[in-house]
Amino acid sequence: MSQTETALSGQKRHGLRAYKWKALATVAMGTIMATMDMSIVNLSFPTLTRVFGADLDTVMWTTLAYILVSVSTILIVGRIGDMVGRKRVYTLGIFVFTLGVVACSLSQSIGQLIFFRSLQAVGAAMTISCGTAIVTEAFPSEELGRGLGLMGVAVSAGFISGPVIGGLLLDWIDWRAIFYMRAPVGLVTVIMAHVLLQEEKRGDSRIRLDLRGAILSSVGLFSLIFGLSQLKRMGTDSPAVWLMVGTGLILLVLFVVLERRAEDPIVDLSLFENRVFCGATGSLFFLFVSAPAFILIMPFYLIEGMEFSPSTAGLFLTVNSAATMLTGPISGWLSDRYGPVWFSSLGAGLTAAGFCFMLGFDLQTPVTTIIGVLLILGMGIGTFQAPNNSTLMGSVDRKRLGSASALIATVRQVGLSLGMALVGTMFTARRAAHQIQFSNQGMEAGQAGRFSIPPAFHDVLLISVILGFLAVLFSLASGKGKGGDE
Repeated sequence: MSQTETALSGQKRHGLRAYKWKALATVAMGTIMATMDMSIVNLSFPTLTRVFGADLDTVMWTTLAYILVSVSTILIVGRIGDMVGRKRVYTLGIFVFTLGVVACSLSQSIGQLIFFRSLQAVGAAMTISCGTAIVTEAFPSEELGRGLGLMGVAVSAGFISGPVIGGLLLDWIDWRAIFYMRAPVGLVTVIMAHVLLQEEKRGDSRIRLDLRGAILSSVGLFSLIFGLSQLKRMGTDSPAVWLMVGTGLILLVLFVVLERRAEDPIVDLSLFENRVFCGATGSLFFLFVSAPAFILIMPFYLIEGMEFSPSTAGLFLTVNSAATMLTGPISGWLSDRYGPVWFSSLGAGLTAAGFCFMLGFDLQTPVTTIIGVLLILGMGIGTFQAPNNSTLMGSVDRKRLGSASALIATVRQVGLSLGMALVGTMFTARRAAHQIQFSNQGMEAGQAGRFSIPPAFHDVLLISVILGFLAVLFSLASGKGKGGDE
């Protein structure tokens, strides 16, 4: 090789090394905005009920509409990203998300706010569906775990900063500030995406969007998630709930049947013939179904059970996110060197162990014990995510990275939605039963309500422990080594 060719080759390698960090920074900005969004808006519920004179069930639609729209569109926009270019879809998604943020800040009624949150959700779906794929394509395969681990830092940073920033804005300015104050960050991210991201090679120009599959997947996911979200409010004996859930399941089964025959499917179902992909997807699903036992019930335990102030409880919950943020990059880096399967399995095992330790929580549990368990749980989630995503993305053809990235996000959100519905319904029922039991023993109502929290929490945690160990088994079943079938 001549000196000129050697120099050009060196320049190309240097350019690739520089680009991966540009791509990661751009995707991380969008990821932080998306993960921050949920906690900021949820924090504003009491303010929104007062400002708009609406009940909590109506205000909660600002979040429910966001979830329904983003989940039901994410597979479609992921496939579109594979077809027309992920840079285009990601950049447009950040722009739509930012436009939605500005529109939300201008809302004059709760109906307008819910509508503009739906618009914002479309932008979020576009960015989430392409973000992981962009990072996967930018990083060489031997550094993929490292890149995805650093993306996990962005996720945790969004979750940690959301309640803090949201609380300050609500206290010092007003509810509109939680939207318009993020618009400049969105515009910066749009510019970064336009300038820094590279146009990737397109797929076959003859590929067309499977419209039938797009409609079935969107309506099916919408019906399923909506039905599950109403389970706690309407009860397990509500015909409307089971009609929506049943309709969603039937449409999704029909979607699978038709996608197997489609020329250009929304989801390439042949991916599930790959033991690596199938095992890692199952592990991801079970872990996120188990997570709401912590996400939903821990605030009840800390605030109503242990009688901590909301700000103190918030500090406890940041311990979990901080542990996730610290262990994610380390786990990703180690999984690049030694293979992702053992680290994703270790992470799922630590998460299940954290749930096991929580079974010992009562109203006399020392603060140090609570912090220690939250650290274990956070380390488990952080250790799991990057290797699991690396296994999934590393087993997919590069032409299908957008679809795989969207599928990961869909599995994660469906798992969370299913877990929240199950946990919310079960915790409410078990707490009521324990409260009656304590009242029958002569305890006054307030104390009975407080003492009923730990045993109801334990009942829910048993399910999470089982699901956590199922996640371990599926992770181990995905194979050994660096994600390949063996």
